[in-house]
Amino acid sequence: MRTALIRVWREVEIDQVRKHLLVAGELTASCENCQHLGIDFFRCGQCPQCGTKFEYISVRGKDNRREELSLIGRLKENRPDLTIIDYDDVKRASGKSKAHDLLGG
Repeated sequence: MRTALIRVWREVEIDQVRKHLLVAGELTASCENCQHLGIDFFRCGQCPQCGTKFEYISVRGKDNRREELSLIGRLKENRPDLTIIDYDDVKRASGKSKAHDLLGG
């Protein structure tokens, strides 16, 4: 049976996701909680600076969709402990959450 990667949507508490999010770039990642840079996303289970345990990982937007899917495939294989989420979804939900807090809604 052939498998494929697809996006699955579910409701999550955005502040909890951001607190435990590792954002992968080309070679290293950053902790979304404290913004610490240079984290080895294939090895680190928690932030070396703030100690936050990573539960989610996101790939910072890539121009080439094929490269992004390749990295996601490697993450899926090497980091089955992390839930892979879409970075644009996180940014959008965070923006809405911040606006809601600011406007007192």
